[in-house]
Amino acid sequence: MFDISSPSTYVPAIFLTLIAIFVSFLYKDSKKNTHENTLDLPYYNEILLSMEYIERNILEDGRFQYRKHVNSEITYDNNVYNSLRHAGVLYSMYMYEKYGLTDKFKELRIKASKYFIERYIKKLGKNGKYVVISIPEEEQIKIPIAKSGAAGVALCALSNLYNENLIDLKILQGLGEFIISLQKKDGNIYAYYDLGAKSINKEAEALYYPGEAAAGLLYLYEIDSQEKWLDAAKKIVIYLAKTGKPLELSIPFDHWSALVIEKLFKSNLVTDDERNILRAYVEQMAIPALSDQITNRNNSYYGAFKDNVRPCSLGAIMEGLASIYFCTNNKNLKKVIFKSLSIGNLFLSKVQVKTGEQAGGLPNSANWVKAGVTPNASIIRIDNVQHVVTGWLKFQNILKITGNY
Repeated sequence: MFDISSPSTYVPAIFLTLIAIFVSFLYKDSKKNTHENTLDLPYYNEILLSMEYIERNILEDGRFQYRKHVNSEITYDNNVYNSLRHAGVLYSMYMYEKYGLTDKFKELRIKASKYFIERYIKKLGKNGKYVVISIPEEEQIKIPIAKSGAAGVALCALSNLYNENLIDLKILQGLGEFIISLQKKDGNIYAYYDLGAKSINKEAEALYYPGEAAAGLLYLYEIDSQEKWLDAAKKIVIYLAKTGKPLELSIPFDHWSALVIEKLFKSNLVTDDERNILRAYVEQMAIPALSDQITNRNNSYYGAFKDNVRPCSLGAIMEGLASIYFCTNNKNLKKVIFKSLSIGNLFLSKVQVKTGEQAGGLPNSANWVKAGVTPNASIIRIDNVQHVVTGWLKFQNILKITGNY
């Protein structure tokens, strides 16, 4: 059980009982409930099907087809777009290669990366900073802005190109400098820079941008080992941990910050005190998410979460739980997370489009198969697919390590 005598542990004691219940009720039969439609590992076919969906939706110039409908007779122009989400898809394509599957889609990833660099990455003044721009007409916003989160996800997606001489280091460093310029003294990150006013907007808030920014800084640190990137990333997640502590069970689930902490732990880049603070933070994050999962096998939403059957969101939760699995040293919590990943990813496999022109797509809602739902439920956004693919990949990695399939 959790060591409630530790001053760094702040998961409410009432949920210790919840952990015990989950261990006994959820973890049993985990092998039976892990999907087995696979060649090498579970979810091999699902991942490949979704990667092929991404492949089919990379246009000649490297832009993604941002939206599709399950019904291929319903079409959309490609004017509505999002630069941050383009970067997110590039990141998932890189994850597909990183986890040792195949380089099958690498050339397309590089083409889509070049498009992103040329269209969305711009130099900011003469100070060496680079930004990822959000174009008002594409994102249906009033002014051109540069998001801190977009710079972070871009670094996650593009840093791997440096060692292959496919991107100039100064661009990556410039994105890092931009993020640091938006960092407050307490470690938090401002949401965006107003490109028209040429100033930081200090009023706007974006829940996940700090975690995205921290993740990008860590990827940058891996290829450019300047301590300022590491220090800024750590400062962000420690800020998130300390401000999350008093929120108790209302703490937001932030898969990006969980990824940062996983990377910090695996590379042993934290002190013992920092490790305790950050471990407690991700454990605190996991408990309310786990308690909301639907665990009744007779429920048609088995594996989803109460009031949340959106594949994009569920994929992100799977990503975060897979990171937390490597951050906690609590054996019982690991077992619960493993089972949660088993049934959560199984649910996602069931809502994936399996046949037809949109095979491999993940619609906005798991309810897309039901009659009478809103048309929006059947729209496939490219980032829906990206998050679910990354969630499957990270769970595959756990299965490969544990042999538990």
